[in-house]
Amino acid sequence: MKLQYGDIILVHGDNLVSEAIQHLTQSFFSHAALCTEPGKIAEMNSFGFRYHDNHYLSGSRPFAVFRHRLLLPPNPGRFFYLDRIRRAVEEYRRNPPKYDYFEILNQALKLILAREENPSVADGDSQVPVSLLILVSERLICSALVDAVYEAAGIDLFPGRAARHTTPADIASLAAGDDPPLLEVFRSPGSR
Repeated sequence: MKLQYGDIILVHGDNLVSEAIQHLTQSFFSHAALCTEPGKIAEMNSFGFRYHDNHYLSGSRPFAVFRHRLLLPPNPGRFFYLDRIRRAVEEYRRNPPKYDYFEILNQALKLILAREENPSVADGDSQVPVSLLILVSERLICSALVDAVYEAAGIDLFPGRAARHTTPADIASLAAGDDPPLLEVFRSPGSR
């Protein structure tokens, strides 16, 4: 399997937090990361931004790798986007954000309330007070990092929605349908 800079890795979790994310989002995946240099990834985890070896390749957790259509040959613009993705990742390496626990809480509350068919919950509405969200504006969750890097590169995965509200399930949804923007390029054994 040959991974390319900018490929998106979606991972099935194996702990209590991952299981909660999977349950709340109704998704097999609970984590997202970006492929960078050969054998490296950029990701957000509980320690914040990390740029390190791609441990998913040799690990036991099921995962899938997706590539955006704009990053495929013969699109001559792919080099422009790849360069912009590299620049965005390098900016995060120079100024690493912290993990956004408040957004995890925000997403969980939105999903729980939406399941209860609460009509006051609309897409994008915050359940956590805005004053707290302002204090954590330099924080991201894993899937928000992927969305923010793509947005900085000029690829808006979810037009009209802030990157900070993106979940792994949202990213996975971009690989569904007749003409999806994301194409699956690899799926590990045990991944569905």
